[in-house]
Amino acid sequence: MPALTVFPRLILADAAPGFQAFTLAHYATVAICVAAIVMVARGGIYLRRTHGAAAARRGRRVLGGFCLVIYAAYLAWLWQPENFQWTVSLPLEFCDMALLVAAGVLLTEARWLRGLLYFWTWVFSLQAFVTPVLQKGPATVDFWLFWLAHTAIAGAAVYNLAVDKFRPSFTDAVRSYVISIFYAVGLLALDNFTGWNYGYVGPAKPGTPTLLDALGGYPLRLLWMALIAAAGFALALAPWVRGSANIQRSTSNCE
Repeated sequence: MPALTVFPRLILADAAPGFQAFTLAHYATVAICVAAIVMVARGGIYLRRTHGAAAARRGRRVLGGFCLVIYAAYLAWLWQPENFQWTVSLPLEFCDMALLVAAGVLLTEARWLRGLLYFWTWVFSLQAFVTPVLQKGPATVDFWLFWLAHTAIAGAAVYNLAVDKFRPSFTDAVRSYVISIFYAVGLLALDNFTGWNYGYVGPAKPGTPTLLDALGGYPLRLLWMALIAAAGFALALAPWVRGSANIQRSTSNCE
């Protein structure tokens, strides 16, 4: 008898219709994810306005627990014997770590985690919505776990901004960038030792169109990746630096 699995396969992967970026299915999926994120944020704002900070805190903990459930489900699925591959099944990608960071933000509110979630979401995880590295369609568990995980990450980041009123600072940006570089260097060492490609810092590239296609050959593209990430962090910080400057200017005028 075949071994029992945690998640039943809906359709065999070979028979399931695939998923392609920049198609109607892609746009519809992203629209649904965005709608879910907006609903969660609006629900958090409603809780805070009508029931106070304590209710919003309880809602945040529920979301944090949801992130952990998704993370556990993701690992349970990938680590089933028929799914496990050393090259893709270890939870080492930035988005894998971002899901844990999202749970940490929602459950602990640690400042360094809040900054890391903000910048990793808007600089790294957002790419999953634009150029998803996904080839399996909605008839597979992989499809649902992929979109649930990335929606949870973005949802936690939006909740952090809209409900908890987090505002990133220059210190948050620098600290998050340094953490990102150190983590990428660790993945680079692992990838070069094993031949894997976690973090996309190895010689290989995804089988779907991504920004990496425009960055040239390896290892030169690693420099471009670091520079683009730095520019992304700066752009993500810019609205809040400008807003802070406007507030200070307004305060000075009032005095």
